[in-house]
Amino acid sequence: MRITYDPKYDVLYLKFSEEKIADTVEVGEGVLIDYGAGGEMIGIEVINTSSLIKANPLQEIDIKIQDRAKV
Repeated sequence: MRITYDPKYDVLYLKFSEEKIADTVEVGEGVLIDYGAGGEMIGIEVINTSSLIKANPLQEIDIKIQDRAKV
């Protein structure tokens, strides 16, 4: 898997495969899924990423891990 982010256009892309994209489906506002010819998921594109993802998502993950460790 490869993750890229273009700050100029505020676009995040998660690439799962090097296969050629055959179809793209918008599954939510600014969230598109690319599919290969066999129906396999090739990647996910998130447009206007900064408006959809918190400023520091890793901090939130760290907090959740610490909370579970206390249980």
